[in-house]
Amino acid sequence: MRLHWIIVASTTLSLFAGRFGLAPSANRKALAGLKLVDRESGLQTGDPAGFTGTDTLAFGALGHIIGVGIVLGLKAIGSI
Repeated sequence: MRLHWIIVASTTLSLFAGRFGLAPSANRKALAGLKLVDRESGLQTGDPAGFTGTDTLAFGALGHIIGVGIVLGLKAIGSI
């Protein structure tokens, strides 16, 4: 059961980072110095922050990848 919470937590944190502007997304690109600026991507969204379906899929996948990495790392050192 502990493994599920690792995946849930990593996916939630990844989606949070994208939704609240802490990471680049389809409507916010990163410039030199990692400064985020708004741009028009052409993707339609009803979200006030401009978070698109593409962003949801991308950040969800990233969260799962990070979570699986954590689980495999913990298994490798014998903590799980």
